[in-house]
Amino acid sequence: SSDLNMNSTTKIIVGIIVVVIIIVGYNVYKKPAQETTKEPIKIGGIFALTGLGASQGEQELKGVQFAVKEINDAGGVLGRQIELIVEDVSLDKLNIAGSAAHKLVDIDKVVAIVGTTWEEPAQAILPITDAAKVPMVGQNQTRTLKKDNSFNYFFSTWYNNEVGIRELLSYAQKKRLKRIAIIRPIGAGFYQYVSDKVSSNAKEFDVEIVEDVNLNNPIASDFRTDLAKIKVKNPDAIIIVLNGFTDCPFLKQANEILGNVPVLSTEGAGDYYALSQCSKSMENLYFSYPKETSEYASFAERYTKAFGVGPSTPSVMTAYDALKIIAKSLESTNGEGGEKLQKVLAGTKNYKGV
Repeated sequence: SSDLNMNSTTKIIVGIIVVVIIIVGYNVYKKPAQETTKEPIKIGGIFALTGLGASQGEQELKGVQFAVKEINDAGGVLGRQIELIVEDVSLDKLNIAGSAAHKLVDIDKVVAIVGTTWEEPAQAILPITDAAKVPMVGQNQTRTLKKDNSFNYFFSTWYNNEVGIRELLSYAQKKRLKRIAIIRPIGAGFYQYVSDKVSSNAKEFDVEIVEDVNLNNPIASDFRTDLAKIKVKNPDAIIIVLNGFTDCPFLKQANEILGNVPVLSTEGAGDYYALSQCSKSMENLYFSYPKETSEYASFAERYTKAFGVGPSTPSVMTAYDALKIIAKSLESTNGEGGEKLQKVLAGTKNYKGV
């Protein structure tokens, strides 16, 4: 009888152990399977990484990468990691803008896009993303792009450039720079925007536009002929949109031909690349730059720790904010894009970014 009880007890204990092992084994097997079903959320990024504007585009990409890392390190969006898929499109490579957009939308199936570096690539891409109902949040476009077009899936974190242009004219007024010549690499996009805003605000600041030159070449590197023509007009200052590609050749040639005539420009001028190449030529360069927010110091410290150098263009921060806004909006749509994401983005007001 005792043997029988012992065998029964043993069988029960063994049975319990077997059940426990099966349950534990099932849970161990099941957990990875559940985790693998949480596919990453794909977000596209379109930046000028080579060619014209690359000095800005490379930094914009870092701003987005930094935002992605912070979000993923904190657990992702609804437990899903963000996968950033990047395309290289610049002003001098607009012929590939359409194929880059179609790849992101049709092949990669991204739910949203951060982009682009400057206005002209966005103008080429937005008809495609809008038709596909894929929201794009721009980090570097003027307000006229949204105002002059009916793109329902385009949003922007960029600030009002007219404020900076008025600051340049205010500086000119204080320094009694009354006669100003404008130089535009092309008569479109941001270049035309700056020319238009300078001209429309000039009278208020007692400024006369003595010349407005359209170079018809976004990658011009020899400005001497046009500078010689402008010199005849006796300008007190020059206004031109500069960037890492054009900073040094223009400033060097302006110094040679015009002497100490001040050069006024926008926030893209005087970046780290230009400073490393021609710092002495920048003594007569003055440019407007947006006021730093209270959140900027913390962001700059974290960014510098991550990349070893601080952000040198405002579009680093606006690109970072663009990705963060998309991620926050995806939380409200349960990770879905399309019309749901568009509605949440359209309803986003007073977002406190960097």
